Amino acid sequence: MVRELEAVFENGVLRPLEPLRLAEKQRVRVTITDADAPAPKKIVRGFPEQEWLIAHQREYPGQWLALDGHTLLSHGPDAHAVRDEARRKGFDQPLMVHVPEEEPWPFQF
Repeated sequence: MVRELEAVFENGVLRPLEPLRLAEKQRVRVTITDADAPAPKKIVRGFPEQEWLIAHQREYPGQWLALDGHTLLSHGPDAHAVRDEARRKGFDQPLMVHVPEEEPWPFQF
C-alpha cells in the first residue's frame, strides 16, 4: 500500500503528523520531499482494483473476488470463504466484489 503523509524531523527522528496503522517494528520504504517543494504532477488513474477488474473480471463469472490493489487474493462462489482465505493471507480488509454471471451492461470495456 502507498500512502502520502507529512512528518516533522525532530531530534534525529521523523515524526508523522497523523497516526499510522503499522505493526511494531514493521519495515517501510520512505521517500522524502520538502513540504515547501511543489508537488509532482500525478497521473490521474482509477483505483488499482478497478483496473484489475476491467482487465480480468470476465475470467470469474458468478464468483466472489478478494482484491488488494492489482492482486487477486482469493476467489470462489462463497463470499465468506473467499474473505476468510484473504484474511489468512494477512489482508484484514480486502475489497470484496461479486462478478455477475452475465455482464449487466450492453457495452464492453
